[in-house]
Amino acid sequence: MKSFRDSICRIIAPIAMLAPLPAVAAPAPADTVSATRPQSIVVALQAAGYTAQLGQDDAGDPLVKADIGGWQTLVVFYDCNEVTHEGCQSLQFNAGFMPERPFGATQAAAFVRDNRFGAVSVNDDKSLNVTWDVITGEGIDPSVFALVVKSYRLALDSIGTQVFPGKGPMQVASASR
Repeated sequence: MKSFRDSICRIIAPIAMLAPLPAVAAPAPADTVSATRPQSIVVALQAAGYTAQLGQDDAGDPLVKADIGGWQTLVVFYDCNEVTHEGCQSLQFNAGFMPERPFGATQAAAFVRDNRFGAVSVNDDKSLNVTWDVITGEGIDPSVFALVVKSYRLALDSIGTQVFPGKGPMQVASASR
């Protein structure tokens, strides 16, 4: 003899299988910022009030030239298809400049300690190169990308106040070019 519960389950189970499952809302690719869509990087930088222009590097990969708060920056694309130069998965913000005041290993170590996603290198000619890596994959939310750009700019401004003495962040940026 079957239990009442078994009978109810046999009736409800087929009906439940016909009911649609609730959809999980995933951001549409066009609503995200991604290295797979280089123009989305340009649009996001411009939306944040910066200038940005899409081009290509010597290998044919996408390259964005931007002015971020007065800092001339290259946005270099990585992990791209070697043949088509599409499908890039990550990017790197990159700014280089010649400081007016020395910046050595101690300051570079402090920068790395304070800036989780950034790096700084001191070249043989004493110029600095500040980089900031971002993995975007298929896309990140525009507000997250805006925070990345803000963090990168604040890091540049921080180094700028150290290597361009007596100048505020906006003056530092123009002095570094």
